[in-house]
Amino acid sequence: MNRKSLSPITDAPLARALVVIAALVVILAGMRVAQPILVPFLMATFLAVLTSPAVRWLVRYKIPTGVAIGGVVVLVFGVLYGIGSLVATSADEFFGRIPEYERQLDQWIGLLRERAPWLATDLRSSLQSMAPPDSFISFAGRLFSGLGSFLLAIVLTIFILIFMLYEAQVIQDKLHRALGNNHSVEYAQRFTRSVQRYLVIKSLVSALTGLVVWGFLELINIDYPILWATFAFLMNFIPNIGSLIAAVPAIILATIQQGIPGMLISMAGYGAINAIIGNLLEPRMMGRSLDLSTLVVFVSLIFWGWVLGPVGTLLAVPLTVVVKIGLEVYPKTRWLAILLSQ
Repeated sequence: MNRKSLSPITDAPLARALVVIAALVVILAGMRVAQPILVPFLMATFLAVLTSPAVRWLVRYKIPTGVAIGGVVVLVFGVLYGIGSLVATSADEFFGRIPEYERQLDQWIGLLRERAPWLATDLRSSLQSMAPPDSFISFAGRLFSGLGSFLLAIVLTIFILIFMLYEAQVIQDKLHRALGNNHSVEYAQRFTRSVQRYLVIKSLVSALTGLVVWGFLELINIDYPILWATFAFLMNFIPNIGSLIAAVPAIILATIQQGIPGMLISMAGYGAINAIIGNLLEPRMMGRSLDLSTLVVFVSLIFWGWVLGPVGTLLAVPLTVVVKIGLEVYPKTRWLAILLSQ
């Protein structure tokens, strides 16, 4: 009797919605608490997805699995360590030269004041309101402090990556044995292939963007090109607004160093890079995987940044794309993937 009387209440759509919302709140709170473990786990997952094809290729040529995994892991973290060392050195030198750049900026604004006093006054007040030197340097200190704590998680990431690469060699066999030859295995395989394709192509395009930016800035003789190229590589994972954010510091530095010609040349160069790689090459290679609404991109940056911290901001769009791909491969949730697209 009681069971019958309670069932309409528990089965009501509002009750189910409240249960789902409560479960999501608990999950998000758990993710924030588990951030020190979750961030290395996600980084290792993305690296495993990117590098597992290389491991399979080496195993196919009769190289022992342990040797193949060890070689790939050493190569990946060797490259990351080398680039990280160069970037850290460039960043340290750059922040040490900020007073010098301030003097150059004052000289440039003084010259501009003689030719266009109204523009120079507005420009100086705008720069002072946007980024006072003290607050900028303190912000940079907090940023690099956060990156330092992230580097402490590298060891944990390496171990998780090694175990994941071992698991990736047998995961398909495990899925077949656990689920049989039904639609669940097919959906899992399609999801894995789509995620792997997206991450590989996105990483290659981002690396190409970084290399082209580095060559362009070297060509026009802008200081610390490796720093701005790495920044362009990272920001390229954020569609629509990432390329604009990546261009700002390099254009400002080009303006300080070379005046109006440097500003115009750097703006034209970044515009051309974004037009060719971001608007022509990347959409053709990515297909529908990159089809995310601008609003979804912006909300994902806020959401994942809140859940996972600074690293979550960099992983926001890849994580959202992975969710979209998961919704897309399953027919009953495809409508949600359509809502996330443009």
